Amino acid sequence: MSLVGSRQKYIPAGFPLLLIFLAFFLGCAGPSIISPFSRPDVYRSDERILHRLKPGETPEMLAERYLGEARLAWMVEDANPKNAFLSDRFVVIPLVINNRAGITDEGYQTVPILCYHRFAPSCDSPLCVPADTFDQQLRYLKENGYRVIGPEELAAFLDYRKPIPKNAVMISVDDGYRSVYNVAYPILKKYGFTATLFIYIDYVGISSQAITWEQLRELKREGFYIGSHSIAHSDLSKQKKDEDGKAYLARLKREIFRSKQIIDEKLGQDTFCFSYPYGRRNQTVVSLARQAGYKIAVTVDRGSNPFFADPFLLKRDQILKRDMNRFASRLKTFNFYPLK
Repeated sequence: MSLVGSRQKYIPAGFPLLLIFLAFFLGCAGPSIISPFSRPDVYRSDERILHRLKPGETPEMLAERYLGEARLAWMVEDANPKNAFLSDRFVVIPLVINNRAGITDEGYQTVPILCYHRFAPSCDSPLCVPADTFDQQLRYLKENGYRVIGPEELAAFLDYRKPIPKNAVMISVDDGYRSVYNVAYPILKKYGFTATLFIYIDYVGISSQAITWEQLRELKREGFYIGSHSIAHSDLSKQKKDEDGKAYLARLKREIFRSKQIIDEKLGQDTFCFSYPYGRRNQTVVSLARQAGYKIAVTVDRGSNPFFADPFLLKRDQILKRDMNRFASRLKTFNFYPLK
């Protein structure tokens, strides 16, 4: 109620909602405004949708329905306040992709790729991460708003085709130890994360310490991505003592081309990620990776990756220390570089 002079003026309960709808549609082209008093479920323009939530609806469900992919739920989340997803509230669903490169007037987005190898209840090697430490690291990612993306999203970002969420990070695990299935997988699942696994063919199923093809198929069904780490995990950047140039080139082609073919056949996919063994490569190795049909390849050079990074020289940070401050320092998702 409000007073105007000496008369009391009644403001209809729906009037504030009408103002919201007017503000929404005045800013974008689209069909004529539908009266808010009829409370339809959806209002649409060329750029966005205003949707009234029903009980149980999630950002993933809305992204699947209106954007075609549940993994684009982050676009719905970022377009709304944190407390927006309550029943009978209106949420905005953006339909137009903007800022594919993550550039603002303060700088540009970068993507850290974390690199792991083995996991165990307790460890005596820097390449092994204890289960409780890994749990702590993933909990840190979850509680601090990091979003784990896969190589498809990263490749689209590098190719300037699609944006990625703020605070995007990619998790990778090299070699193919079974501990990624027995130890890491349940922890990743606990937090709703997946990882990219780089396997070398000769190790798969070789012992009880190695992951099997059936386990890899299960992980793939759960949203994990499987990439190549070569056939034998040998240093590709140098000729062996007993190799001439012809034999060296033949070995490179087998390690790079044949490993992709085997994974393609075993998992029914088009493998497009390669991890250089030991992170070592030369111009010939990089060129062959391109020729083999890979779209991205990763090193173990430290750093994070902007949209203009070379997709065949992507940087990764090996997680070798267990200190959380050091872990947090590896999560650089934005490079401040004022553009004004």
